[in-house]
Formats: sequence, structure tokens, C-alpha cells
Amino acid sequence: MLWDLIQQVQISAAKSKGTEAADHAKQLERRVLRLEEELLVTRNQLRRLTEILESRFGEDLNGDGKVGR
Repeated sequence: MLWDLIQQVQISAAKSKGTEAADHAKQLERRVLRLEEELLVTRNQLRRLTEILESRFGEDLNGDGKVGR
């Protein structure tokens, strides 16, 4: 009987660890998605800023062979 109780405790602990790992993985996935979204916004802002600066100064700042758009 005592052995059964010990096994149940071990099983519960293992399930708990599995659940914690799954929760951690979900949190990481959400963080990665948020960072990817932030990166996209940042890239778009930098692209727009480069276009504005190129138009203002009349120089090709990003090396794409064009000034502005």
C-alpha cells in the first residue's frame, strides 16, 4: 500500500513536470511570435526612415541604387 502511494506521488510529479514544460514551451512560442512581430514593425520603420532621409538629402543611403523609393 505504501509502495502504491509512492508510485502515485511519482506519477503526479512526472505529470506536473510535463505540464510545466508544455506551459514553458507555449510561453516561449508566444514570446518568439511577439519578437517576430516587433522585428517586422522595426524593419518597416527603418525602411521608411531610410526613404525619408534619402529624399531629404538626395543620397543613396542603403546602397540599393535608388534615392528615396
